[in-house]
Parts: sequence; C-alpha cells; structure tokens
Amino acid sequence: MMSLGEILFVYRARMRERSVLVQEAIAVAGIAVGVALLFASQVASTSLDGSVRALDSQIVGSTQLQLDSRSTEGMNARLAGAAEHLPGVEAALPLLERQATITGPHGSVSVDLFGAEARFARFGGDLPAALTAKQLEHQQALALPAPLARQIGASSLGAIRLQVGARVTESPIGAALGESEIAGLADSQVAFAPLSYAQSVADMPRRITRVFIRVRPGHEAEAHRALAEFASREHLNLVPADFDVRLFSVASAPAQQAAALFSALSAFVGFLFAFNAMLLTVPERRRLIEAMRRRGTTRTMTIQLLSFDALIIGALAGALGVGLGELLSAQGAGAQPGYLAFAFPVGDQRIVTWQTVALAVGAGLVAALVGVLVPIQAILARPLRSSNVPGRPLRGWAPLRIALGVGCLAITTSTLVLRPQAALVRNYALIIVPMCVALVCLLPFVYRLVVGTVALAERQFGSAASRLALIELEDPLTHVRSLAVVATGAVAVFGSIAMQGAQHNLQAGLDRATVELNSGASLWVSPGGRANTLGTTPFDSSIADKLKGLASVQAVSIYRGGFLTLGNRRLWVIAPPPTEPRPMPPGQLISGTPTDVGALLRAGGWAVISEAIANELHLRVGSSFTLPSPVPTRFRVAGTSTNAGWPPGAIIINANDYARAWGSSAASALEVSLRAGVSPAQGRRETQQALGASSGLIVQTAREREGEWKTGSRQGLARLERIATLVLIAAVLAMAGVLSSMILQRRDQLAYMKRQGFTRAILWRAVFIQSVILIGAGCGIGAAFGIYGQLVISHALATVTGFPVLINARARVALGSLGVVSFAALAIVAVPGYLTVRVRPSIVGPA
Repeated sequence: MMSLGEILFVYRARMRERSVLVQEAIAVAGIAVGVALLFASQVASTSLDGSVRALDSQIVGSTQLQLDSRSTEGMNARLAGAAEHLPGVEAALPLLERQATITGPHGSVSVDLFGAEARFARFGGDLPAALTAKQLEHQQALALPAPLARQIGASSLGAIRLQVGARVTESPIGAALGESEIAGLADSQVAFAPLSYAQSVADMPRRITRVFIRVRPGHEAEAHRALAEFASREHLNLVPADFDVRLFSVASAPAQQAAALFSALSAFVGFLFAFNAMLLTVPERRRLIEAMRRRGTTRTMTIQLLSFDALIIGALAGALGVGLGELLSAQGAGAQPGYLAFAFPVGDQRIVTWQTVALAVGAGLVAALVGVLVPIQAILARPLRSSNVPGRPLRGWAPLRIALGVGCLAITTSTLVLRPQAALVRNYALIIVPMCVALVCLLPFVYRLVVGTVALAERQFGSAASRLALIELEDPLTHVRSLAVVATGAVAVFGSIAMQGAQHNLQAGLDRATVELNSGASLWVSPGGRANTLGTTPFDSSIADKLKGLASVQAVSIYRGGFLTLGNRRLWVIAPPPTEPRPMPPGQLISGTPTDVGALLRAGGWAVISEAIANELHLRVGSSFTLPSPVPTRFRVAGTSTNAGWPPGAIIINANDYARAWGSSAASALEVSLRAGVSPAQGRRETQQALGASSGLIVQTAREREGEWKTGSRQGLARLERIATLVLIAAVLAMAGVLSSMILQRRDQLAYMKRQGFTRAILWRAVFIQSVILIGAGCGIGAAFGIYGQLVISHALATVTGFPVLINARARVALGSLGVVSFAALAIVAVPGYLTVRVRPSIVGPA
C-alpha cells in the first residue's frame, strides 16, 4: 500500500503537465454538468412538494380527518355543527377556502383565501393561529404574508382590491405576517381572514368548503363509522386531514416525471462527456501505469493512485456542480409548474436538504470512479508491454457489440410500437440506457465506415494536408483518442436533439389542446384573474340574458367546469354546452371517433375520461360508472382521451349534465358567438361595456384566451426547456474541449513534422481537416440517434404523463442543434489549432 505522501507526490508530478491538467478539467466540467442538473431537479421537486406540505401541516394541526365539499360552492355551515355532535368526535372545525386575486398599487397576484373561526387555533397548527390573530379577531380585514404584501405594494391598515369569482370588493389589510408568525408560509401565495369576513367577500354566506375533525382518543373506529355515514348522506368526501398532500403528489407527478426523465438523460450525457474526456487520458495513464509497474508498483498500488485521482475529480465536480445547480435553481432552472396553483396552494420557497446535496455529490464521485477505472481496466489486466505497441483488440467482442447495440435499439423501439404501460416506462433506465448503449456499441463501426469513405475520396481528390489528416485518423495508437472525440460529439448532439425535440413535441401537443378547447366561441366571458384561467370558478348564469340582447351578439351559451376529487386525483371536469359543434377536441381523443363521441356527449349521459383514469378504474368504452359529484350521477364512457394538459386527468361531459350532477345552474364561463361582419375586437368592446366597469368578469377573444393558457403551459415546461438549453451549451463546450485537448497533445508530433519540411499552412489545414472529419462523424451519428431519441422520449412522455404529446421527428430542431454544436466547436477549436501549428521545429518526435 502507498502512503498518502507518495500518492500526493505522483499526483502533483502528473498535474505539472499542461495537457493532463486540461484533460482533468474537461472531465471535472463534464461531471459537474450532470451533478448540477441532478441537484437543480431535486431541489425543484423537494420545494414543490414541501411548500404544499408546509401549508397543509399548518392547517391540519392535530386533526385527523376532514369532510370535504365536492363543489367550489361549498356546503352549508350548519354541517360542521352536526358533525361535531357525532359519536367519537371531539371537535369539528369549519374552514372556507377560495381562489382569489388581490390587487395593490404595484400589481396583482393570485392567492388562496382561507377563513376560519377563532377556536380553530385550539386544535389546528400555526396557520389557524395566524388566521385568528388578536389584531384580526374583531376586524373585518385580511392578513397577508409580508413578502406578498410588499410585492403588490400593500401595507398594514391600507386597502387592496380583492376579487373572488365575479365579486370585487375593497378590503383593508389588518396585518402583514412575517416568518416569525407563519414560518415557512411567508413565501406562500395565501391570504387569511376570519371566517365571517371570508364568507362576506366571497359572497358565500353561511357556506364553508371543509370541516376538519378532531377525534376523541380511543374512539377512532366509532367516529370513522359515524362520519362515513354522515358524509355519504350529505354527499361529502371523508378523507384524511392531510389528503391534499396526496392529491398534490398525484397532480405534480407527471411534471416531476418529465423533469426527472430530462434530468436523468442530461446527467447521463454529462457523465458520458466526462467518460470520453477520460478516454483522451488513456495513453498518458498507460504510460504512467507501465512506468510504475516497471519500478515494482503492484496493481493494488496503481488502483490506489487512480482512485485518488478519481476522488479529486469527483470532489471538484461535486462542489462545482452543486454551486452551478444552486445558481440554476435560484435562476429558475427548477421552475415550478405554476399552473398547479389553479387547484392547489403552491408556494415559492426553495427547500434544499442535506439528502439532495449528498445525492448530487455522491453521483459525481461514482461517475468519476467509473470514468477513471473503466477505460484502463484492460491495461491493468494485461501483462507488462511497451507503451508504443498497441494492444490487439479481442476480435470476439465485435459481433457481441453489434448484437448488443441492435438489441438495445429493439428495446427502445418497443416503446414506439407497443406503448408499454406507464409502470414499465417509468423506469427511466429502460428508456435512457438502451439508447446510450446502442450509440456507444455501434459508434466504432460507423466511425470506421466514415473513415473508410473519406479514404476513398482522398485517393481521388486528396492533398498533402488531407493525407496527413487521414494518416492520423487511421493510426492505431491514436484510435482511442479519435474515438473519444467522435463519441463526445455524438453524445452531445444526441442529448441536445433528443431533449429539445421531445420538449417541442410536448409543447406542440399542449398548444393543440389549448386551441381545440378554446375554439368553440368567438368570445369568452369569465371571472378575471390567473386562478380562473381554466374556467373553474362559478358565477351567476343569468348574466347571459343581459348579453343576448346586444346587437353584435348572435348567441350566448353556458360553459361549465370545475375540479372534482376522484380517488387520489383532483380532476378537471370540462363541460361545454350541448350546442357545441365539437364538444370533444379531436386531437385529444385516444379511443373512439370524434363524430361518434361528439354525438354521444351532446345527447347527454356520456363522458370522455382520460386514459389514465380509465386504466385506474378498469373502464372501457361503453362501461358505466358513477361520478362522485355533489349529486352522484351515472355516466357511460364514450371514449378515452389525454389529460388535456391537466396532469391528474380530465373528464368531459356536457353543460346540462354538469348542472344536474352539481345541482347548480351557475356558469363557469359564457361562450359568445358574434354576428356576421362583427370583428372579435368590436364584439369584445361592446360586451365588456355591457358588463360594466365594476364587474369582476372579463371578456377575451379566443386568441387571447389561448395565449393565456399557453403562457401557463410554457411556465410548466420551463424547467425542461432550460435543461435542454444547458445540455446544448455543455455539448458545445465539451466538443470544443476534447478537440482542443487532442490538438494540444499533438504539439510534439507537429514540431517533429515541421522539422521534416511540412509548412505551417499544410499542418494547419491537416489539423482543420481532421477536426472537421471528427466533428462531422460524431455530430452526424449523434443527429441520427437524436431524431430517434425524440420519438422514443416523446412516446415515453405521453405514456408516463398522459399529456397530449404531438409526436413528430423535429428535423429543424436536429439541424439547428447539429449546426450550433458543429460550427461553435470548430470556431472555438480554431484558436488552439492555429497556436499549436506555430510550434517550433524539433528533432524529437512524440513519445
């Protein structure tokens, strides 16, 4: 065993060589990219779930169960008193929760408005205590988190504009609460008020949305039986007190899975960057190992030296990656899917745990150890030999590599043809690893084919420079180094094209869903505020009569919709009017035909449900099921669809069926058709004037509404877009880095060739031609696999997430990434290439 001092002595001696230092730096950078993306992804995931858990825990306090209304219109407040008198119940605590928009001098923001009674503080957590703080207990006012109050320019004892649904009121601010009063909720988008005041501003007198239950100790079973009967009789949901956390976990899962898939692929690409950079060091490590073995160094001692090198690389990469990941996370690379705030109280705080740091750093160390030890394992296993004699490849491995590569392509192709269930595809290793293994296994054979083709062309049209470049490419001693450069380019372009193409396919699918769901009318009338983007807030439908008399209006139809809890999912219920020509968006339909399904929806009693829900409930087309709405209603399945962009899933029925199932004639939006010759802008202006300046309803054209929806969906995909962009940048730098390192390693060789009479111009052209061939081969192979990867990952996203993915081979994306990586890498390499050929002639050739 070597001592630490001896290991440090050898390590310092190696680092004195500039080429070795450059190669190690490239390896550190490659691993750091993967660590950064893994870290940012984990922080985003932890923060997203953590914000909801924090708010839920402060509401729940010491309660165990809750009675939840099935409608945003809530339940009668008297039910809380009735529940409190049930056997085994110690306390029943009413709560009102509504989506609202608050507007101050500096802007508007969507919030969750919570109202509770003073006695909530006896059993609840920190939030109820804040809700019923002494300064609010006898006031008709709101309390806001201090950062939120500053964001909109509100101050204590000042006033803001509060909109709940279609109702707009002026509300005083009774308190701005800091972190000392509401802990981590200081960064949440919430507003607090006494229950009576919340009911007043929400226009919900004597209504509540939830009742939290405190059970007497030892009476759990008795209380649960009584509450279950009560909930069934009153058409309420009886669920655990912290049930919102479970609902949010299901809702956020598709976005988290998509980001995890991208992060896993990018981390794998980052590791391959580092692995290929390590391949460039194989000749130098071979010389080091064999020199040490001639001096009596054992394999164990050699592994010690290499492991120390790997630990240094891994530690530096881990530190750099965590720092870069923290920067990416702070700048929004871990952007949270804010559209979930339509149905959940999502906060803005970032939560970084020690487990996240340990996972990222540990992954960097493992990648470094594999990258250092795997490329030289054959060197350690061989008998001692001269460093100038290339090892003979094992011929039996070539057929095995081809078979393995083809087999991996077959595995990934099955995701395109068979569409396996989400449980299978959710194992990202089954998506990522086969593609990368196929690329690595088949790359050497494709590279030889490219070099052979270039050699044939060179014999016909070659020059001295091209001949020198080809000699270098065909040299067995430099084969590993050339292959490392080609592999880096292939992996770089493959990762960039695959991720950007899949992201474009997902965005295109969401955009198509947006257009289809909003094209049913010229104008839409709905409550203002971002929280009402999906049309889930009810308002008085009699307003439609006021608009029907306008000269510019041909017809006004009532659209209904809302959220509904089904199992562990908070579903989006979409209910277009029966007069809608296309009640079923054709691009979202998976089973059934648009014509037949549309006719069934208009007839009533039929529903289209997301494929994930159908699989979960074991439903097929024609099956019957009971929708657990406020008035439980029987429906038959007309077809299955995507989730229409809402992660937990969607159900489509007609507006009349919705009114019957919810026991309410309230509208969620009005669809306005204009007379011939009336422009959308003119119709919008006249309709808004008819509503009045004080109305909380806004009028949007179909295009304006589409734009608002697209903004929300793009926010949800921001993390994927940033990850894909970062991989593209890393691809350029990695390609330029390995090429620069290769050129710097040729300094002695170029100096010797100058002594033999080759001019600087010839050598420069030779270096440039060699770089073009290597970049072209690597990037071309990567582009082909990248287009294939687009299709595989797009199908995986559609299967795992249920999103409407428009699956296409994005040739423009492929050409763009190919061009950016190729030309940027060549431009960067031109500088070290030019400087290297200026080396002075030497009679000493390369070692």
